[in-house]
Amino acid sequence: MIPRRISSSGINAEYGDSIFNLLETNMKKEYEASDWGWNEKEKKAELREKNPWFLIARDTTSKVIAFAHFKFDFDEEEEVLYCYEVQVVDEMRSKGVGKFMMQILELIGSTASMKKMMVTVFKHNSRSIHFFKDVLKYTDDETSPRYCDPLEESEYCYEIMSKPLKSRRKDDCGNVKAPAAPKCCQKC
Repeated sequence: MIPRRISSSGINAEYGDSIFNLLETNMKKEYEASDWGWNEKEKKAELREKNPWFLIARDTTSKVIAFAHFKFDFDEEEEVLYCYEVQVVDEMRSKGVGKFMMQILELIGSTASMKKMMVTVFKHNSRSIHFFKDVLKYTDDETSPRYCDPLEESEYCYEIMSKPLKSRRKDDCGNVKAPAAPKCCQKC
């Protein structure tokens, strides 16, 4: 497996088609089963937005076997790495590829001093819920409908999950900097 990180502007026709086809194969039915529905035109436009990045894994024949679509963003004034999609071809599922992709994203987020990783998961997608909660140890985020709109939670088809990240910023000598102490613990 050969992982590669590229910006959305670097997605050429070969990668773009492979990525969209994998997304459609894995997620079209999931979207159709949700309140959001599937809109091919919107999904293609979403994949080509300016700010997102892609982490692409290829096999030795250069076939795309997995990708992650992510963005550095702010959530409630907190710096986050938001993973919009992580998709793996069927024959590579349950072999650690998705976990490896997410671990790379967590490392990218930590190195960029993001406070947490965030994902959105359909409530009806039990496989994804298991992957994020049980395998990767994500928890329901405070911005998830369960917390921010608890009286209307059943009206939402998704949950937002997150995982805190530890900063891996390096100093001028290449040493990993220790995270700053919380304000309440800093000496004046």
